[in-house]
Amino acid sequence: MEKKKYGWTALGIVGIVFTPMGILFLLLGVILWTYGAGKKPEDPTIFLAAFGGIGAIFTLTGFALLAADLLRRKKMERAFLGGYYVMAKITGVRTQNNVNMNGRHPVTVECRYDDPATGVTHIYHSRYLYIDVEPLLKDTEVPVYIDRNDDSVGFVDIDAVLPEIRVH
Repeated sequence: MEKKKYGWTALGIVGIVFTPMGILFLLLGVILWTYGAGKKPEDPTIFLAAFGGIGAIFTLTGFALLAADLLRRKKMERAFLGGYYVMAKITGVRTQNNVNMNGRHPVTVECRYDDPATGVTHIYHSRYLYIDVEPLLKDTEVPVYIDRNDDSVGFVDIDAVLPEIRVH
């Protein structure tokens, strides 16, 4: 079985950047505090403590954001592997203007599923895609794998309605 792509969100990307940066600052603060501070009264201990403090804040924030996105990805995987799938109607391709990666905004494919049992309309979004996929869509419906325990978790299998794409 081919490995599915669950994608990263903007928060996950920020977490990937903040966590190692925070660890670096934290280590610098601890090393400077251990080997450099307290030797002379004029040592800037507050400056050294700030390195460790800022490092701890960045590490905790980055780790929390990264953990939240990894949990989201795990839920998507659980929906794909253990959920049921429905065919959802593609309602549009939306540009995510709040995310900017190397000067480009990603797009998501929005799809809609009307549950006949409950009468509830569910809207799901695909992972971030960094090319215009609207002219490449092979169908007007896309399979969405929905978690059996939580219908708010749905994995949009966008690869099922797109040709193989290689960006060079």
